[in-house]
Amino acid sequence: MAFEYMEITDPLFVENLGKCEEDDYLMNHEKDLLEADVYPDDVWVISYPKSGTTWVQEMVWCICNDLNFEAARANSLQSRFPFLEASSFAPVSFNTYEYARNTPRPRFIKTHLPVSMLPKRYWEIKPKTIHIRRNPKSVAVSYFFHSERFFYKCSMDTFLRSFVREHQFFSPYHAHVIEYHELQDCDNILHLTYEEMKRYLPAVVRKVCEFFGKSYSKPELELLYQHLSFKSIRDNPTLNRENPNDPIKRTPFIRNGEADGWKHELTPEQIHMLDEWTKERVPNPQHRKLFE
Repeated sequence: MAFEYMEITDPLFVENLGKCEEDDYLMNHEKDLLEADVYPDDVWVISYPKSGTTWVQEMVWCICNDLNFEAARANSLQSRFPFLEASSFAPVSFNTYEYARNTPRPRFIKTHLPVSMLPKRYWEIKPKTIHIRRNPKSVAVSYFFHSERFFYKCSMDTFLRSFVREHQFFSPYHAHVIEYHELQDCDNILHLTYEEMKRYLPAVVRKVCEFFGKSYSKPELELLYQHLSFKSIRDNPTLNRENPNDPIKRTPFIRNGEADGWKHELTPEQIHMLDEWTKERVPNPQHRKLFE
């Protein structure tokens, strides 16, 4: 059966995204975006949304800050690791570009930007960067539940239709992943997957420590593994932003942390739709391996 796009009835898209293309949202901050400061001691974490970004940010921040768990628990991840372009598309109360600019060095920067939209100075400075990717079906499910936190009212099926049409922020998903994969020869970028982190976290931690030139004892690393466990992440209010009195934070930011949770959330028809979408978008067999 050939892949077919289906009619979109997503009111969130019709009401909001339909008024303005994402590029326009970002280009309202074109100068902030393209001329953003980049420093040699910066650390960047880059991903498509819902790819395990928060988990990687916490791992990277702790490794680079001598496993200062006390400081990590005392300060929100947003303050320690600003989301560069958030004020381009979200109703935040401050300019996130300015916040990142004024963050004390060494800075830790999060972004979902595609390769083509990274600041000009990124390519001149080439700061240490972690890129994280995740299975598209897991991304789709996580993105749906994330959207529900922001008053998305439609079904999973409707969301998936808008997702495969690439109407969600920071799409297209496949192009994002492939473009960063093509930067394998850039020695300032370390490529990780959510699945390998779930499969054997210690191996990933060792890889990241080596990337940043850090070395810790076995007991110290055991403390880091505990800090990065799903239970610890879920119960950490600086990471899992949950507040029953807040309409946005009324549901947990971090849900179940499973690598293949999509198997329990998607119907066979939805799985088929997403698989066919990947086949259409990624004709190259080598690139398609990135999405298995």
